[in-house]
Amino acid sequence: MGRELRRWKLVGRIHRGVTAAVLVVMLVPRTGDGPGRLLPAAAGALVGAFVSDWLSAGYLAGPGRLFGLGSGGWTFGVGAPVRSSVGRRGLWQLRRIPLPALRPTSLTAGPALTPGRLVSALLLFLGTVVLGSQLLALAGGGFGRLAEATCLLGAVGPMLLTATVYAGPVGEPGDPAVWEVLSALQRDVAEGRRLLDALPPSTDAAATAEAVRSVLLAEGRYRELAGPAQESAAGGNAVAVLLHARAPAYLDETGAADDADREAFAVLYAAARRLPRALRAGSDLEALHELALGRTGSAIDEARSAAAVGSVPLRRGMAYATLAPALHRAGRPEEARAALESARRTGPVTARLEFLTELVGTPAEV
Repeated sequence: MGRELRRWKLVGRIHRGVTAAVLVVMLVPRTGDGPGRLLPAAAGALVGAFVSDWLSAGYLAGPGRLFGLGSGGWTFGVGAPVRSSVGRRGLWQLRRIPLPALRPTSLTAGPALTPGRLVSALLLFLGTVVLGSQLLALAGGGFGRLAEATCLLGAVGPMLLTATVYAGPVGEPGDPAVWEVLSALQRDVAEGRRLLDALPPSTDAAATAEAVRSVLLAEGRYRELAGPAQESAAGGNAVAVLLHARAPAYLDETGAADDADREAFAVLYAAARRLPRALRAGSDLEALHELALGRTGSAIDEARSAAAVGSVPLRRGMAYATLAPALHRAGRPEEARAALESARRTGPVTARLEFLTELVGTPAEV
C-alpha cells in the first residue's frame, strides 16, 4: 500500500502544480488592469475550483458507484486536520480553514471496474464537468472565463487519480462491518474486541487483518504484533508498518523487550519514514524514536506536535500517552500526569494507559 499511496500523492502534486502554473499564466496579464478586473477573475478561479470539487464528490458518491468506484471517507476544508472520526463508511476529517472544498480521503476500485467501465466512468464524469463549466462561463467576463478554466482543470485531477487507483488500488478497507469495529475502538477497546470477534467469516481478510492489529495494540498484546514485524516491513503495507512499529516500542516501555525487538523497531521506523507524510500525521512514532535514543526534549516536542493534529481519537490518545513518559523522564511529573489525563479524555482507555498510570500516577495523587 505504501508504494501505491506514494504514486497517488505524486499524481496529485503534479496536477496541483500544473493547475497553479496555468492559473498564474492566466491571471498575470490582468494584474495591470487594476483590482476591478483582477479580483473578479481571482474569485472566478476559486469558485471554479470548488465547483469542480463538489461535482467530483457528487459523482463519486452517486453514479461512480455504479462503475465500481468508491471513497474511503471525506475531508472538508483545507489545511491541517482539526477533527477526524471513523464511521461505517470510512474516515471523515474537518480541516482548519473552512473553505467549501470537499474531497475523498482515498479512492477505491472494486472488481467491477473493468477497463471498459473505467473509460465509461471517466467520460461520463468529464461530460458532467464540461456541462458545469459551461454554466459557469455564462457569468461572462474574467470571472466566467477563470471559473470555466479552473473547473475544467480541476476535473483532470480526479480523472488521473481514478486511473491511478485502477492501476493499483490505494483505498482503505471498505467493509462497513470492519469500519464499525474501528469506529467502536475509538471509544471502547472491549466493544471493539466484541465486534471483531463477531465478524462473519466472509469478511474481507485484508480488512479484517487491519482491525485485528488495531485491537491487539489497544489490548496491549504487543508480543503478538512484534513477532511478524519484519514481514510487515517487507510487505509494504503502510497501515501494518505503523502499527507494528509501535508494538516493539511499547513493549520496550514495559521492560519486556529484548535486543531483537529493539532492532525490529529500528527497521520498522525506517520503513515508516518512507511512507507519505499525510499517512504519518498525528502518529507518535517520531516521539517513540526520540525516546529510544534518549533525546527526551525532542520526544516531548514530537509528541506534542502529534497530539496537536486532529487525528482519530485512538491515534491522538496514543500521542498524549507518549507525551506522558517523555515528560516523566524529563523530571516533570505534574505535566506527565496532565498529559495522561488528556490521553484519557481524548481516546479509549487502552492497556498502555493503564500501565502508564501505574508508572506516572494519576492527577489525584498530585
